[in-house]
Amino acid sequence: MTDNTSYFMNAQVADSFGTAEAHDELMHRSARESQPHPALVETVFAGFNVPEAGIHCLNYIWLHPNLRLMSGGAWCWQGHKHGQLEAELFDMRDFVADTPITDDGGDLDDVRLPGGYRHQVVRPLEEVRMTYEDPARGNAFDVTLEAVMPAAMLPSGRHFDQIMRTSGTLRLRGEEYAVDGLSVRDRSWGEARTEDPAGMSAIHWLVAAFSKDYAIHVTGLEDPETAQWRDRFPEDGALAQQMNRGWVWKDGTLRTVTSARIQTEWDVAGRRQAAHEVQVTDDTGEVHRLAGELVASCPWHTWSNVHMSVGLTRWECGGHVGHGDSQVAMWTDFVRSAFAGATR
Repeated sequence: MTDNTSYFMNAQVADSFGTAEAHDELMHRSARESQPHPALVETVFAGFNVPEAGIHCLNYIWLHPNLRLMSGGAWCWQGHKHGQLEAELFDMRDFVADTPITDDGGDLDDVRLPGGYRHQVVRPLEEVRMTYEDPARGNAFDVTLEAVMPAAMLPSGRHFDQIMRTSGTLRLRGEEYAVDGLSVRDRSWGEARTEDPAGMSAIHWLVAAFSKDYAIHVTGLEDPETAQWRDRFPEDGALAQQMNRGWVWKDGTLRTVTSARIQTEWDVAGRRQAAHEVQVTDDTGEVHRLAGELVASCPWHTWSNVHMSVGLTRWECGGHVGHGDSQVAMWTDFVRSAFAGATR
């Protein structure tokens, strides 16, 4: 048994939305009293992409408030990588004291991590700025994110996602790129995310942003009935029905996802996802059929015992073309089964 209370590790109850407030951009300090577990986390994720160049960027601030530690930083890469240190930019620091936030009046609306990554909330729930610079390696970015939709808050009131318009500049190993597109950011707090091994299959976190008026987010498990690994890693199909949820933003309305079926094509030698087919039904009864192909990917061992494969996906849905994250978390039992006999 596990006492992991993270929303993406448990059955979803998401038939409505909570409300995000301006103070949700700040550290939720009272969570230390309501959730005393050492695995209590608070996270700040924001990224961007340059699809035409196959570039994806993920930036993270990861607090462990009850341990008085934080980790995170900047991460950006081009194309497909076998390991995190192959990325053109990988500057994630672990075991950093949380004093920049907890002492001297600091907070999550303006944080600078030891590597130089800075996250600034310019206007709560509306505008964020991310900056980073490493002259020695020719890496830097200055990107602004502006909301194109309201924050999609879970009913628990402890997590939200939000599609953002991205604009700015990126220098990657000396090459200059303009950033102009759509990406997602999210915030989580008040949950205990333990490092216990997970006995389930890979957990998918998928985002498809087509325009300022149309985006889809799904989190959950692959359909075990059609999965490539079904004969090596048996899983109850009902589990996916319980866990697969998300939201649809369409024409100014935020809809809940009532069911989602995920099918993944695996690059077994690369130990990563290569493509997805996703069928989503929202609370209006509309069905959205998505087909996505990974155009960039890189793994990140966020914990020693989890393999997180992160990628940029090109999505098609009903004549719309867009891009967005494919983040897939895999634990020991699944990796050993799904990729058994793989060679590289």
